[in-house]
Amino acid sequence: MRDGWREAFHCSGLGDCVLAGRSTAGDVAALRTLALALLGIGAGVLAVALGVGWWLIGRAILPIEQIGAAASRISQGNLSERIQVPDNGAELGRLAAVLNSTFARLEAAFERQRQFTADAAHELRTPLAIMISETQTALARPRCADEYRETVEGCLDSSQQMRRLTESLLTLSHFDGGNSDQAPRTQVDLRQAAREVIERVSPLARAKGIRIRADLSAASVLSSPDRMSQVITNLLTNAIDYNRPDGEVVVSTVTDSGSALLIVADTGMGISEADLPLIFERFYRVDRSRSRAEGHTGLGLSICKAIVEAEGGAIEAESKLNVGTTFMIRFPLKAT
Repeated sequence: MRDGWREAFHCSGLGDCVLAGRSTAGDVAALRTLALALLGIGAGVLAVALGVGWWLIGRAILPIEQIGAAASRISQGNLSERIQVPDNGAELGRLAAVLNSTFARLEAAFERQRQFTADAAHELRTPLAIMISETQTALARPRCADEYRETVEGCLDSSQQMRRLTESLLTLSHFDGGNSDQAPRTQVDLRQAAREVIERVSPLARAKGIRIRADLSAASVLSSPDRMSQVITNLLTNAIDYNRPDGEVVVSTVTDSGSALLIVADTGMGISEADLPLIFERFYRVDRSRSRAEGHTGLGLSICKAIVEAEGGAIEAESKLNVGTTFMIRFPLKAT
């Protein structure tokens, strides 16, 4: 190369030389043009790649931002909020579906908790109002000893009602807190447990003119004896309290298809089809005025359901108005 020329020479043996060359200006210009073109194309490709990458990243991050925003709104108390992510089968779509399901369960749990708290406050307000009213009436003017005694007895009845309610609330709180497995379990003979409860509630049945008939077969289950006794007691007292005069309660224990069954049937007022699915809800009463007057809290069947399910069993009810109600508890059968 010399001064923009590419040259070559050849010398003969006689001292003659031939010099040939051509200008490289055109080649340099073409190469410069090619370099500029390649630079432009590369810059364009880079810009397009950055733009497409930015769009793809934004589209990929958008569901995450939606999830974060929805979670933030839910944390502020809006439990009805849900994540709006298209269900396209992608991982984030499945994650959003799982989170929405979790949020729905949380909303239902908080709603039950709010309802439970409101119902508990309402139930406690009634005996408290009675106690305050009785006390204010007694203190309004001097009274004789019998009147004071009557006032104290009324306050005692209200206090006992509050005690029963708080004990039931503590029992349900124990199950809600996940402590249902702490009770010691052993082999429980359903026949013997039912017989003991029948003997214990027989005076209550005789006082109301109710006959208790037992049809008990041997059946052994793995459970807590105290809890089993509580379940049978609740079912029997309900069958007695809601029975008709001169009615009957039939208690049966049988084994069927690898399960132990406890059946409590009465000939009472029965439950309508509309009320039957709701009887295991807390504070639910079919006859509210009668239940409150007789000291029922509306938590007995809820406690039975919680205990039975914690022990691995299932409880169900069948009823017809003016015919009677039958409760059946099914436990996995355990060999003695």
